[in-house]
Amino acid sequence: MREVLATLCDWHRRGVPFGLATVVSSTAGLPAPGDLLAVDPVGEVRGGIPAGCVESAVLDAAAEALCTGRPRLVRYAVGADGPWPSRPGCAGTLSVLVRRVAPGDAAGRVLCALAGAGPVAAATVTGGPAPFAAQLVIRPDRLDGTLGDPVLDDWAAGRAIDLLGTGGTVLLRRAGRPPVRVLLQAVPAAPGMLLVGATPVAAALSRIGADLGYRVTVCDPRPAFVSDGRFPYAHEVHRAWPHRWLPTVPVDRSTVLCLLGHDPRHELALLRAALDTPAGYLGVLGSRAAHAARVERLRAEGVSEAQLDRLAAPAGLDLNGRTSVEIALAIAAELVAVRRGGSGRPLTGLSGPIHRTGLPGTPRRAAGLR
Repeated sequence: MREVLATLCDWHRRGVPFGLATVVSSTAGLPAPGDLLAVDPVGEVRGGIPAGCVESAVLDAAAEALCTGRPRLVRYAVGADGPWPSRPGCAGTLSVLVRRVAPGDAAGRVLCALAGAGPVAAATVTGGPAPFAAQLVIRPDRLDGTLGDPVLDDWAAGRAIDLLGTGGTVLLRRAGRPPVRVLLQAVPAAPGMLLVGATPVAAALSRIGADLGYRVTVCDPRPAFVSDGRFPYAHEVHRAWPHRWLPTVPVDRSTVLCLLGHDPRHELALLRAALDTPAGYLGVLGSRAAHAARVERLRAEGVSEAQLDRLAAPAGLDLNGRTSVEIALAIAAELVAVRRGGSGRPLTGLSGPIHRTGLPGTPRRAAGLR
């Protein structure tokens, strides 16, 4: 989602108008509230509505809004109640807000706010006695814009507070006759991904990590290997000794920390510095034999078994990957699994819903990931 928002913000800043479709509610399974689809004047599409039966119709509605400039709420009946066929489990009703985002207008600024580092929320009127499609940006320290009524603004801001920490999209109804309906989209602060070692694996993982919504930082002491050109998807690149740099970096339980280099002169000092942080995931590359030797040296220095158990080593799921991209993909897959409570097993060998709620707790080495 952050990648789509970043592209739409770039369009807005470059003065490109576009039609925007935002899912408001759905009783037809996927898509979920907050899903976006945008189309520019030459027909370039970004984002998507994961409901193949109506996606083309949503695209047409967004293109129409781009031409007319008239925002509206479009409802699609999927399955037996409407003209769009459905697969089992997908029947229901989909409501989509379509509108034109013109250069300099408030809707574009809202998208840029959501594309930022967060935490931030956006409230949008989708029905009831309030200005249709009016928007309010909610940050922990201030409000920007208005839903047309200060009382309504305060009501929406109060309900955004809980979502700012976790993120998510909900459709709210403020009591009244008729009620005011407000779509609330919240983006938490981007979790950090710290990649130690300017390796090809780090270059591949920095791109995947940015796509997953992490704020990526790379650190390596070697001048020849540390440059923005080698890591175009990283938000920050530092040339420093990692074991000295790491204690100066803010780290919390949502932080991913991956040790991807192999310098034995500083490895133990770096591992001790890493274990002193509260990082929710601490991944280390290397063979099983190399890791066993590391663990023995750390034990000899008094590192506890509880601390050693935090190390995800060798990092990643078993994909039997060999290339840098494949290894990075294995690490990213493990991150998603522990972040979402997935098993990491093939879906063909499982039963029940693909997308589950009420997920079990994540493994202790990644207990803080969100």
